[in-house]
Amino acid sequence: MVATIAIGVSAWSNMPEHVSVSRDEQPERIVHGRESVNFSNVSQLIGTSAVIVKGTVLSAAPGRTLGSVDDGGTDQARDVTVRVNLILKGGGYNISTGADIVVEEWGWDQAGQAYQMENLSWSQAGDVGYFYLQPADQMITKWRYVNTQGRVLIKDGLVRSSADPVSPLFSAIDGRTNSDFYGEMKYWVDPSRGGTVVPQPVPATGEQQQQVPDDGVVEPEPDGSTNDGSEPTPYPSAP
Repeated sequence: MVATIAIGVSAWSNMPEHVSVSRDEQPERIVHGRESVNFSNVSQLIGTSAVIVKGTVLSAAPGRTLGSVDDGGTDQARDVTVRVNLILKGGGYNISTGADIVVEEWGWDQAGQAYQMENLSWSQAGDVGYFYLQPADQMITKWRYVNTQGRVLIKDGLVRSSADPVSPLFSAIDGRTNSDFYGEMKYWVDPSRGGTVVPQPVPATGEQQQQVPDDGVVEPEPDGSTNDGSEPTPYPSAP
């Protein structure tokens, strides 16, 4: 189940209405690619994220499509609706506690085969955690993770990082109590303390893929896509 995943493509396009694609219900593989940024500690993650919220996942559905046949194929995003419970870093954006935001995750290739990027598994309804975000489009109608390290879920009072398990950031976060991790975030969210990193170039090819377990989750049917020039990836639009 190997397919080519387009990374760094900036144009969104609507798929022809007559095209019907049967989508996998859960990821069948993990896609690996070089991150535009790679964090080694919590201060870098917080300092680089435009917005940080604690939220609850309400639902997920297929979203808009990326690329075109002329570009070598299309990929479809996965729209995750998150209820904002707490704003740790607002960045001057129009986000309020209690509001719902849409976070785009990786979803399907043009054949309808599902995939996840790196260790960032698909968010599921009922998940609660911290989301480290950047605007996904100029109109700020949707959000994207700052990179694949940009989600920390809370499970049984402990925090679980989406970072690579062998990375320094994973070791700095995963398995801590939520109260302990929240305390550190409150410390670093002060603009005078946050760290930043320099984005790295992202290669257009060379992704590696592997199979992932079936989790039995069923996805709803898509409700259409948009064409606003944005993308559901942490990578720059013009690498």
